[in-house]
Amino acid sequence: MDSTTLTDVLEGLPSPVTLAPGNGARPSATPIRVVTANVQSFPDNALTLAEAQEDLTRNASVGDLVLLQEIADRYRPLVQQAFPPAEWFVFYGRRDNTTPIACRRSQFSKVAGRVQLLHNAVAGLHTRRYCTHLRLTSDALGRDFHVTNVHLVAGAFNNVQEPDQAVRLQEWNEAIAKHQLFLARLVASGLPVMGGGDYNRQLRQSRSAGERIAGKPVTYAVGPNSIDLIWFVDGDDLGWSVRSTKIFQGRDGQNPRRHSDHAARLANAVLGPVSATPQAPGASLPVKVTVPPPRSKKPRPRPPVQAQVGPKPPVAVPPHPQDLPGPFELTTFGDRSPKKVDWKTRAALEEAQRRLGYPLTIVQGSYNAGGVSQSAGTHDGGGAVDLLPWDWRRKVRVLRSIGFAAWHRPTIRGLWNEHVHAVMIDHGRLSPSAARQVVAYRAGRDGLVSNRPDDFWRPDPIPVFSYPPTPSAVSVGERSTGEAPVAAFPPRRSLDGIDTSHHQDGRIDIRAAQAAGVRWWYLKATEGTTVVDRIYRKRVRQARAAGIPVGAYHFARPDRGDAAEEARFFLKNCDIRAGDMLPMLDLESLEGMSLAAVTRWTGNWVATVTNELGRRGLTARPIIYTPFDLGNGFGCLLWVARYSDDFRPPRIPKPWTRAAIWQHSDGRFGPIKRVPGFGPVDVNAVHPDIPLSALRIRSTRPASVPAPPAPHAVAPAPAPAPAPVVPAPAPVPAPVVPAPAPVPAPAPAPVPTSAPAPVTSAATDEPTDLEAVRHRLQEAVTSLQAALDSLPER
Repeated sequence: MDSTTLTDVLEGLPSPVTLAPGNGARPSATPIRVVTANVQSFPDNALTLAEAQEDLTRNASVGDLVLLQEIADRYRPLVQQAFPPAEWFVFYGRRDNTTPIACRRSQFSKVAGRVQLLHNAVAGLHTRRYCTHLRLTSDALGRDFHVTNVHLVAGAFNNVQEPDQAVRLQEWNEAIAKHQLFLARLVASGLPVMGGGDYNRQLRQSRSAGERIAGKPVTYAVGPNSIDLIWFVDGDDLGWSVRSTKIFQGRDGQNPRRHSDHAARLANAVLGPVSATPQAPGASLPVKVTVPPPRSKKPRPRPPVQAQVGPKPPVAVPPHPQDLPGPFELTTFGDRSPKKVDWKTRAALEEAQRRLGYPLTIVQGSYNAGGVSQSAGTHDGGGAVDLLPWDWRRKVRVLRSIGFAAWHRPTIRGLWNEHVHAVMIDHGRLSPSAARQVVAYRAGRDGLVSNRPDDFWRPDPIPVFSYPPTPSAVSVGERSTGEAPVAAFPPRRSLDGIDTSHHQDGRIDIRAAQAAGVRWWYLKATEGTTVVDRIYRKRVRQARAAGIPVGAYHFARPDRGDAAEEARFFLKNCDIRAGDMLPMLDLESLEGMSLAAVTRWTGNWVATVTNELGRRGLTARPIIYTPFDLGNGFGCLLWVARYSDDFRPPRIPKPWTRAAIWQHSDGRFGPIKRVPGFGPVDVNAVHPDIPLSALRIRSTRPASVPAPPAPHAVAPAPAPAPAPVVPAPAPVPAPVVPAPAPVPAPAPAPVPTSAPAPVTSAATDEPTDLEAVRHRLQEAVTSLQAALDSLPER
């Protein structure tokens, strides 16, 4: 939630599919040698360049993936010599990153890479430090997995009371919180994940990567005394088997002697199907083959129409195949700005969506004669589409397995931007140039004028899509978990609400944000038991003055103390009133704790806040923002994050089955990059089935106590406003103030009989007995909001 902990979007990668290699067979296991090595020593002059070169060369000789730490500028030329570019690629990501990852070109291909800032530079301690991340493809398997490498601050847990001990401890805790959230999102993608590096905390003291990540157990491949870790987490259908480990002692040890002060560590691991049974080292892994059910000859109804974003309703679909539109009748498709296609192409793309697990965005459709000259006529007829390039490897594989000739097109300056180009095989209405591309695809070429070989995976035999669609068995290229998919909701508006902290401390324009559609605003209030957000009070005053519902959130530090103490600290430092948004617990860090322990901690926090607010005359159960599977939801609503330019649905952690709020953009990724009046901030959407009133704090004032009329009416009431909304004889809307005196007194907010009108009006905070007529009152709520906004804070 806090921008310092939500720097990552690769969390949001969708679950993978199980794809076959080029010959159509199931993938077999492949061994990988993983090394973590901290090359630097203390002090800086304790290691000569010749000694560092020798250590780096040894690391390269024993590993396939090498995680390096403390690669200062003077060591970079040595890394290039030890890992020659013809055999290795070394990913830094940033010029000042000292934790690169080296990968053998003969075994891995880089799909994506990035770095995440963990520590800012601290004088006398260290320079900026990052978590380095790569998404790699195992060339032997044709499958992807994630790798991370970190170097956390030293000295936080060495039992030495140094003058800057508190700074070291705070830095370490903040960094591990970011790192664990980052890992949770990688694991939630469904891909296998492995990582390591110098965590500077013994494994016996804390499992720094956690005991479980996103509900999956973590396997550590080092001894309990190690601060240099190697760990593994299985994917949905590919898993790790650690066969052996080894320690290469540092300069104080022997056999063989290393010059660095850290002992390098090696783990021999095997990546293969999770159904494989572990064998003795060197033995091959048997593969469990699932026989698909027989094909049914009875045609099925066409899959449901994809939900559209925006006001345009989905097209009704006939229930029987014989009633379907003709294959070349025109329709539209795509989750953002749908493009023209025919029904045959649409049905095939809907099948691709089902296999990929997320909606597709089309950037160029079909029947676009002369629309884009760079396309050379391929889109003049039917069956040709261009898609966003994100996740292109999976997209191209899935499209090819359905019956498309599909390619990834990198950016060519002045010609086109990066995209995925797909042409249906045996479509029937292809343009001549698109038909020539299908011929080139069958011949193993790239479909361009260059006519180069295309060595990317292709099915054998090449399938053809039939229309109407017929039921087909789950192919070897499709993931099947046995679990029903959780329905996600595309945000029905561009934005509902925003959340900010002291990191967004510049000038703002709330009116501009409201005009753009912002309906509520969450603010970071506290963290742990010591941190109060320095800008919280100022922002609350601004929100109340503008009449926008405001909420407070607490960033949890479950390893630092008692949950009830954190809850009381949060309540002590918050201005919480009836009509505000529900208090929110921002639970993003496990801090090495088990999920069971964090679940108990969360329950205590929720109970303390709920009970204390009840004593204040307020009814509210907090909403929980988390990516973690908990043992209990405690009756709380869920808030989740997943950032995606094409609205990939979020993963719903257990025990919830849906999210009340989806944080779908962080200002860098997602459909909204900037909010008017605020700039780049977190943007959220409320589930369309949940009314805003369900996210508001209620007063326990008895509903039988009527609110007296307001003698100082400032605006006439709109004609359609129903009587139960404003029980006043004068035709005025929300300025009614539920106070016993004609002029409301500036009483404290928690007192139910004198709560401010802008936040306790029946029009915006419906009591329980009015829930049945909520929909009929919605129009009145809209008409009253303008008057509410004009009221000053009391």
